Amino acid sequence: MRAYEPDLRRMFDAMIYKLRKNAHKGKWDHGRTAEYVAHLREEVTELANAVEDRNTVEMILEAADVANMALILCAMAIDGRE
Repeated sequence: MRAYEPDLRRMFDAMIYKLRKNAHKGKWDHGRTAEYVAHLREEVTELANAVEDRNTVEMILEAADVANMALILCAMAIDGRE
């Protein structure tokens, strides 16, 4: 697993950056899973566009958004929310 540590650290740092940047939106206690699945799809499209544009910075930030949406859906599943 040590081989992945630098990549995981960079991804985690990007996720934290994006969570802090979007903190004004509040936590995800108010939404339904279907809404977050829709947001996840939007973020995947934005990531694909960044990849197509070969925009490294946007690729990192959009990948973090995708991961954060997955995190939200995971937290909602653990909490038993729909």
